[in-house]
Amino acid sequence: MSSDRICVDVILPLRLSGEVSYFLPVQLQDAVGVGSWVAVTFHGRRYLAVVSRKGPLPAGLDPAAVHEIDELKSELPVISAAQMDFWKNIADYYLCTLGEVFKSACPAQFFKQVEKKRSLRKKLPKYESCPEAVLSAAQQEALDAIADYFAGGMKTVLLDAVTAAGKTEIYMALARSTLQKGRGVLYLVPEIAMSRQLEDRLGAAFGDRLLIWHSRQTPAVRKDIYDKIVSGDRPYIMLGTRSALLLPHRDVGLVVVDEEHDGSYKQTDPAPRYHGRDLAVMFGLFHRADILLGSATPSLESIYNARTGKYGLVELKERYYGEPDIKTVVIDMNRAWKARDVKGSFSMKLVNMMRAALDRKEQIMVFRSRRSYSSYVQCPQCGWVPRCPSCNVALSYHKFKNMLSCHYCGYQTPYEPVCGNCGSEGLTLRGAGTEKLEEELQQLFPDAVVARFDADVTASAREEKKILEGFRSGDIDIMVGTQMITKGFDFANLTLVAVTNADTIVSMQDFRCDEKALQLLSQLKGRAARRGAGGSFVIQTWQSDYPVLRDAAAGRYDSDTLLAQRSAFAFPPYVRLVSLTVRDRYEGRVFTMAGEIKSRLSGMSDIEFMGPMTPAVNKIQGYFITVFWVKLAKNASARAAKKRVAALVEELRTFMKPPVDIVVDVDPY
Repeated sequence: MSSDRICVDVILPLRLSGEVSYFLPVQLQDAVGVGSWVAVTFHGRRYLAVVSRKGPLPAGLDPAAVHEIDELKSELPVISAAQMDFWKNIADYYLCTLGEVFKSACPAQFFKQVEKKRSLRKKLPKYESCPEAVLSAAQQEALDAIADYFAGGMKTVLLDAVTAAGKTEIYMALARSTLQKGRGVLYLVPEIAMSRQLEDRLGAAFGDRLLIWHSRQTPAVRKDIYDKIVSGDRPYIMLGTRSALLLPHRDVGLVVVDEEHDGSYKQTDPAPRYHGRDLAVMFGLFHRADILLGSATPSLESIYNARTGKYGLVELKERYYGEPDIKTVVIDMNRAWKARDVKGSFSMKLVNMMRAALDRKEQIMVFRSRRSYSSYVQCPQCGWVPRCPSCNVALSYHKFKNMLSCHYCGYQTPYEPVCGNCGSEGLTLRGAGTEKLEEELQQLFPDAVVARFDADVTASAREEKKILEGFRSGDIDIMVGTQMITKGFDFANLTLVAVTNADTIVSMQDFRCDEKALQLLSQLKGRAARRGAGGSFVIQTWQSDYPVLRDAAAGRYDSDTLLAQRSAFAFPPYVRLVSLTVRDRYEGRVFTMAGEIKSRLSGMSDIEFMGPMTPAVNKIQGYFITVFWVKLAKNASARAAKKRVAALVEELRTFMKPPVDIVVDVDPY
């Protein structure tokens, strides 16, 4: 009888509330087990899936409605029970489905047939070996303190170290010790560019034990790395971005999260919407690994956890090459404009400082938070501004490509200097992005080599590496870029770092705005004079009295004040925050759903919420948006309350036909 046949439940790479059951063909009953890969047909489409249970048909299922699996994929590595347990915990914490976690952990392209010849032709990188670095007394003291915490049973330690203190040497010393014990190391960085910079350094120390993992690798390369991890032949050190946490590591003894404060660790889309730092802590608990979080400007969450005894805390406040003489200059652009002391986007004071640095054969880094040539263009006659047809945002002008572009959805259209409203010719360029600053700097300093480092340029891995190597070797004199230039880069001859229009950094609609601004400015300041020589940090602003800018100029990272503000207004780390984003192509449907959510949340007396709130950009990729913030107390009932919110969202997904999309984000960043 069909009810006596062996059945398997499988995890599909889809947003499904549970697993789907299939019968096993008689010839595969012994070969298929929990963790096996199988091919199945679901609603007319073929998928790769993983078996999560093997046994009798679940009660209540009609045997006539249950299909057989199509085939066993025996060539694919079996997923361990421990890995599936880890997936289940991720899904539980981040309020998503197991299928969504599975899809992120095992993208289909890993397991598609790749061109074997191309894979075999690819040579493994060879690194020049180098002697082990000698730690300074302060570094050794910090290393010993970290080791003592780990030996005493404290599994997570925060290393609060000033910029240029030599955190990497401490990480490498701990990695050597871990590898000698026969266990692996996971070294996380927030950006791909940082992984490329560190690759040679770690390769020189660890040779072919170093594995690299990030999203820009080809499927063939990533499949090779995946196979090496699964084989477990010998312990390795993996340098990777946040997605490296989802790989099926077997025996990791140390997890390093460098620049743990960085927002790039947050996965925003698709689900699971995890934060790499927090997932690393969860990962460490599963693998019984030590976790080291490092930063010169630690996140308030990590500072709070250290102060409450959840994390160990080690401070390193001495720079490796000694204290540099960094002069901080705040330039009030209001006064500069009144005095006609401005040339383009730069005050003459900054221009003169840059000219002096170039005369001394020193290098300069200029930061602007926005790429493109101009933030937007406008008709001087009627005020018309070209906007994205799918997003409620003005299009940015990219002069190099002569295109108007949307930085939210990627829409592009050729630039025509004719008003689309009144037909008059001659649109005015408004605002200055990195592309315009690059052009202005080339005009100001025609004998200097100027390069731009932003998402437009670094889309090419070859161009990204070329710019970084050029700046490191001294072939490039001035580098202008966005947040990417703050990511822990170490350039020996960089002595002047300038921030233009710092006001955009402190004007975000975000409860983390001041924290992020201080972290960004502190990291930028830390790029200058890393070899102990003198240097300058310049902030151009129209709000010179803004408290955050004053703190940044004084070199203060006042976590006490920031934490007090969070506590007073009941924001993380004092509460758990869950955001609910309602999205639909019709604005009226968004309002209807938002009203229903508000009504139901109001009936939950133990849950505090804010919303619905309309963000500044309330339409992205054709979808209108409104947002709720749900605050959950950090107590024993928080988990149950979070599950009730998840159940509410699941119920509301069928409230309207067709469904209105509700995006759940736990711990939004």
